[in-house]
Amino acid sequence: MPMRAPWICGCGHKIAGGQPCPCQRSNKIAVEKSRPSARRRGYDAQWERESKAFLAQLENRYCCCGCGKRADVVHHHKSHRGDRSLFWDRANWRPMAFACHSAHTAKHDGGFGNPTQSNRVSQKPNTLPAQPEESSGKEPFWGFA
Repeated sequence: MPMRAPWICGCGHKIAGGQPCPCQRSNKIAVEKSRPSARRRGYDAQWERESKAFLAQLENRYCCCGCGKRADVVHHHKSHRGDRSLFWDRANWRPMAFACHSAHTAKHDGGFGNPTQSNRVSQKPNTLPAQPEESSGKEPFWGFA
């Protein structure tokens, strides 16, 4: 069974393959502690009633992605990021299965190491310079100097 190679974190620690760096663990803990609870973010009893009523409507019973699964959760099509009017705008709500919603959120909002949608848009495609800045006398391997 192949093993992952050790890697060097941005903080300078050499880490065994497949293991997270202690700085990453502490950053994750700090972010989770500073994040408000779901209730404080607006997912309260009123949200539970409204989302349940939304999913009970005939046209909202199945996942909007087309997988054919029964919808369990209400997805905010455009992330509300704390904007209460966008949070309660039913035109922004989509019915989704829990698994589809989790995958979609991880992909677009930055879970499991994925960049967030805003980072993904701002990233420039990898382009190679026409000529290397410094010439070492060797031909660059695969275009990299």
